[in-house]
Amino acid sequence: MEQRKMIDIPLGTEVRTAIRAPIDGDYEFVKHIATSKCKPAAKESKVYKFRGELMPRCPKCKQRAVWKLVDYKFEIPPDRNKTAYILKVVRGDRPDVLYPSGTKRK
Repeated sequence: MEQRKMIDIPLGTEVRTAIRAPIDGDYEFVKHIATSKCKPAAKESKVYKFRGELMPRCPKCKQRAVWKLVDYKFEIPPDRNKTAYILKVVRGDRPDVLYPSGTKRK
């Protein structure tokens, strides 16, 4: 049985700078909002964003840009995986880290 996505966002959806990403995925630079002759390098023209993160400006000239969703991603890439940090520091696997008020220690 195929698992359905919670949010059906079609590939090719365009998102402007300073707007939140509608879904986790790879976004590719399309164009500048204002006319510009700047063209970012191929390595700079793709970004990975989690749902809700703000879309960036052009990586080369820092002007506002339009980004296009090119691939869905539902796994966390290794460079963004903070699970070990969360378990060790935030959740309290260290005795010197205080628990938030109202929570129980096991």
